[in-house]
Amino acid sequence: MSATALEQSLLDHYRWFHRHPEPSYEEHATTEHIRRILEEQGIEILKTGLKTGLIAIIRGGRPGPVIALRGDIDGLPITENTGLPYTSEHAGYMHGCGHDFNLTVALGAAIELHAVRDDLAGTIKVIFQPAEEGRATKERPTGAVQVLNTGALDDVQAFFGTHDAPGEVGAIYIKEGGTSGAVDKFAVTIHGHGTHAAEPTKGDDVIVATAAIVQSLQTVVSRSIDPVHPAVLSITHLEAGNTWNVLPSEAFLEGTVRTTERVDRQIAKDRAVRIIENTAAAYGVTASVQWFFGSPSVDNSAHWAAVGRRIAAEEGLETRPGWADLGGEDFSYYLDHAPGLFVRIGAGDTNAPHGPTFAPDPHGIIAGVRFLTAIAKRALAELADPTDGHADCTNEND
Repeated sequence: MSATALEQSLLDHYRWFHRHPEPSYEEHATTEHIRRILEEQGIEILKTGLKTGLIAIIRGGRPGPVIALRGDIDGLPITENTGLPYTSEHAGYMHGCGHDFNLTVALGAAIELHAVRDDLAGTIKVIFQPAEEGRATKERPTGAVQVLNTGALDDVQAFFGTHDAPGEVGAIYIKEGGTSGAVDKFAVTIHGHGTHAAEPTKGDDVIVATAAIVQSLQTVVSRSIDPVHPAVLSITHLEAGNTWNVLPSEAFLEGTVRTTERVDRQIAKDRAVRIIENTAAAYGVTASVQWFFGSPSVDNSAHWAAVGRRIAAEEGLETRPGWADLGGEDFSYYLDHAPGLFVRIGAGDTNAPHGPTFAPDPHGIIAGVRFLTAIAKRALAELADPTDGHADCTNEND
């Protein structure tokens, strides 16, 4: 397939995916459409037991290392208001974060790599992952965890992925180290003794105690985290009482902490819990704290970031410095398994992600395909012979 024909085909596929968004763990039509495209190309699909999403496999002509590429496939519960001619046909849902863009990049790379499979030494697994946006619970973890739990990726030595981003169309944004926020949640119940509002000395004022806790928690980032490390603590929910003249016996608050550095993640928890418990004690009440560690930060390998910059230059692609933000991204779970690189692909002035007017420029897709295809080839070569003029590729995330 010529480059022009491939690009047109991928744009057609992208528009289909954009018109048919599906929520996390319900991406049935999306999965089947991806399956049909892959099968038409003669690309093998692994049997994994996944209910939605799938893993394709490209077996090189010679034995060698195993790497993986990832695209995510789920949409969001948002009513689209972009005015695009290929706007969502599923009421109340849209691809409001660009997963249609990301999966099309992975699809294009799979097609390109399959076409040259006889020249490859090694194996490439291409993940079309469900539920990146899904709210993770112990019973229903995020999509990356479910994919890893199949065991199909146990032999993978390096992971690579892309995500659309605001910026110059087709530019590759690369950053080593932490690039997303570790997603941690806390929930706190303040316990005291309720009383009439006219007689506060006969009970405890859990509302005043809660207000003090909220204020004090803002010092976690400002006084406990290195000021050059991105981090934020936000209180997002407060609840206490149900009438105007009674001091309640309980109050509730919850929120989230986002950090990019592993050491900061534990510091934030330890400091927050001490503040909550000790501030409560100072007001004569008690606090029950629940802390939930979600997905870690995406921690890009410095080695693979350097390789990515070289690859982009060789492909004639523009490269730009990447950045860290504090949104969650479950590609981080793959990088806990093996090192790799997660890059952003410029998609123009997209408007705010997770909003009804979000609209990446799909003409950035082909740049993502070129990058992902090229770094896959390079990764197989380097992992097969890490002494071939390059740094060692061992897991830098251990």
